Amino acid sequence: MFQVMCLVVVLAAKVSALSDLSDIPGRYCETRSVQCCQAREDECYVPIMGTLCYCDQFCDRTHNDDCCPDYAYVCRNATRPTPRPSDVTLGCLYKGRYYPEGSAVKINCNNCKCQRVCPTPGSCRSDLACSQDRCLVDPAAITSTNQDRLAGWKATNYTQFWGRTLDEGFTRRLGTRQSKRRAYQMRPINVFDRERVKGRLWYDLRQEKPGMISPPLDQGWCAADWVVSTVQVATDRLALVSKGEDRTYLSPQHLLSCNAKNQRGCDGGHLTRAWKFVQKFGLVPEECYPWTGRQTNCSVSKVKDKRKTTARCANGNSEAPLHRTGPAYRVAPEPEAIMHEIMVSGPVQATMRVTQDFFTYRNGVYQCPRDMRGRRGDNYHAVRVVGWGEEVQNGRVVKYWIVSNSWGQWWGENGYFRIVRGTNECEIESLVFGAWINPIVPKKDPSMPMMDKTNMISFNL
Repeated sequence: MFQVMCLVVVLAAKVSALSDLSDIPGRYCETRSVQCCQAREDECYVPIMGTLCYCDQFCDRTHNDDCCPDYAYVCRNATRPTPRPSDVTLGCLYKGRYYPEGSAVKINCNNCKCQRVCPTPGSCRSDLACSQDRCLVDPAAITSTNQDRLAGWKATNYTQFWGRTLDEGFTRRLGTRQSKRRAYQMRPINVFDRERVKGRLWYDLRQEKPGMISPPLDQGWCAADWVVSTVQVATDRLALVSKGEDRTYLSPQHLLSCNAKNQRGCDGGHLTRAWKFVQKFGLVPEECYPWTGRQTNCSVSKVKDKRKTTARCANGNSEAPLHRTGPAYRVAPEPEAIMHEIMVSGPVQATMRVTQDFFTYRNGVYQCPRDMRGRRGDNYHAVRVVGWGEEVQNGRVVKYWIVSNSWGQWWGENGYFRIVRGTNECEIESLVFGAWINPIVPKKDPSMPMMDKTNMISFNL
């Protein structure tokens, strides 16, 4: 169904309903000192109708509706159309182009159709009727965030998210199903050394343990954050406990395709069940079962016998080692407990509640919207926490977590983001998981750190 969204008449027509993409003629790219930019340049914009339009080379692609109306004329020397009076009754004008009645154009995530409307007999006009989906990228919200000097973080319009609906973002870029009955009933491990982390203003495993923290992955449009965060925490802990001797990248595809019982693959999964699978069956290396970004039939046999430490690869021609973890455990929901766990055992897995603005995070210390009430439901996301720090903003100290996302290194701070620490921002401190992992060694190695029996999971790294 389409509803009337805006009225397109002559060049001076009001199109405030299309606040994200205005087709009002004017000087936009033309007013920039550097009028046109190469590739995707987030700073290559001009204010328009209370939002932003862009003048970069990505505007050469189809359906880049966040581009300035004069981009083609200024940056590509296109001929400006000269509208004829009769054009008003023949079609709809959008971004300097006329669309015949019956033709379609996509504006951000909404499909629009040029159609004739006759409010009264003898009085007809051409209207763009558009679907009313809420879009994942809201340019007005981006502008508002970037103009708020107290926000502490900056937002941007990612090309990968433009044109997608908010529903697509929530259902395909998240994926953690909250096992509240099980997960929150797990007794948190409260044994931690508060003094060990006291006074540590900054700690980043990427710097403290160079080469042992795997880079952020991109889950794509598959709701597999539950897979990626689980596998990357296990991968990093394997490298840490082996003191860097085992740099095996474990296979997310193995977990996605083979952990099918009571899980939904690219439609989401439970963290407790993911960890149980890794504990029971183990994971092969990435090269043994490469990532495809979609759920497939399991191509690796489930080896229940823990004495067997190899499994046949997905290609069926070779075998590879299986890496298992111990039982997953919950870290106490206190900042000091989480900090101690990161220092002693490695990255942890955390869940957080996501709202629309998080998709546009570019850099800085993120904080949730002030009023979470009335926001759309249980949109939980699993992430990997690798450290913490603090910085001064507007004369005050802001403490933060350093977190790896699973949306690719093109997002945020090279795939990472920082979020306020100590206030349970977006519920990120409520549910935190870890698990110990044994490196595969040919014989007992007396130098290998022993499991700390007091809390079941800590290795002295």
